[in-house]
Amino acid sequence: MFTRNGLKEKAASLGFVAPIWVFMLTVGLIPIGFAVWISFSNLSIYSDGSQFVGVDNYLRAVFTPRFGGTLAVTLVFVVVGLAIQFVFGYLLATALHRQLKGFRIARTLLLVPMLLTPVVVGLIWGFMFNPDLGIINAVLGTFGLQLNFFADPILAQGLVILIDAWMHIPFVMLMLVAGMASVSDEPLEAAALDGANWWQTTRYIVLPALAPVIMVTMIVRCIDIVRIFDIVFTTTRGGPGTSTETVSMLSYVTTFQFYEFSDGAAMSIALAALMFPVYFLYIRLTRI
Repeated sequence: MFTRNGLKEKAASLGFVAPIWVFMLTVGLIPIGFAVWISFSNLSIYSDGSQFVGVDNYLRAVFTPRFGGTLAVTLVFVVVGLAIQFVFGYLLATALHRQLKGFRIARTLLLVPMLLTPVVVGLIWGFMFNPDLGIINAVLGTFGLQLNFFADPILAQGLVILIDAWMHIPFVMLMLVAGMASVSDEPLEAAALDGANWWQTTRYIVLPALAPVIMVTMIVRCIDIVRIFDIVFTTTRGGPGTSTETVSMLSYVTTFQFYEFSDGAAMSIALAALMFPVYFLYIRLTRI
């Protein structure tokens, strides 16, 4: 039975959480719901109004060789990017965890890329790799190397992966350093007494202890790389050809250059649907 005081407490609690729900509905659920709706309609700059067309947009825009190509490019960025970021992030985390002299200054400097916006970073790196004016090509030229990172598909993909890794290796490092702080010293000391080398200690003690942290970190980075847009847009713009065109870039081009709003929304919704297993895995691991 509800008492008068109990109803007052529930009403007071509702007053505290109501602004959060209003905010979530305004900036989250309503835009997503609208995107889902237009993905099932024929909304474009050329159409007269918006009418429900079912799954026609998905059949026309998603199940195409170009969309499959962007998925393949995105997958390359995810796999290669995660491998590079984890390896370098782990090595830097190991160095910082030992707290050698000057580690506080090194940690501060290493975190600087995380503070910069992807657009600014992309523009700076794009200018550095400019084939005519960039300092990177000038340095390579002194060794007799003439490379155009914006004309070769492999080099262009490597450039995007490099910039994304430069920005987010500090995040991986930070997560692993926090995880290493919770690893007990006893197994490490026992391994040292048994004569275990660095790789054996890492393989059989540190990595198993860090497994939950590594899994959550990799999932967060995976979701982030799948959505990568800013760096591609400010450097290669998906080129040369479509060699660096990700799903987000294709959705942007379709929506804001060809003004096919429904096709662009269908691509975005399809990408979100493909990422559902990763989202569920993240929620399960973090117990949200």
